[in-house]
Amino acid sequence: MLGAPLAGWLIAPVVFDSAAFGLRTSRWLALHHLQGNHYAYRGSTIEVLEGDDGYRWLRVSDLRRTLRDLPKDATLNLIEPERTEFDASGKQLAIRADALLQWLSKAHTDEHIRFKVWVERSIHHPSQAQRREREKSAVQRPVV
Repeated sequence: MLGAPLAGWLIAPVVFDSAAFGLRTSRWLALHHLQGNHYAYRGSTIEVLEGDDGYRWLRVSDLRRTLRDLPKDATLNLIEPERTEFDASGKQLAIRADALLQWLSKAHTDEHIRFKVWVERSIHHPSQAQRREREKSAVQRPVV
């Protein structure tokens, strides 16, 4: 009976550290697949997909919340057939970041220019740097 407070004092750090470790691990398990994939412009979430070739693609349905005068999906697909693509269901159109930047370069409103700068800084330039790094490392690797 007299040793119970001493045992509690000795065991408490182990119990609290174990609980903290369990919380961190469960949080990591729940959220690790989302790391680096969340993009938001002024509170509007924009889904960005990474292609096998290293280019980033943006969902047009998410872009319409910010860019109200974006052409219809069929028109975008006709204008940029190589840099737009429908998903497997055929309902959601995605546009490559460089094609969107080319379309935004013709815009003259302040909001479009701000959005263009955001896309360049947050999406296009980082993917361009990753592609360059991938190409550089592929050239430097010895052929076996």
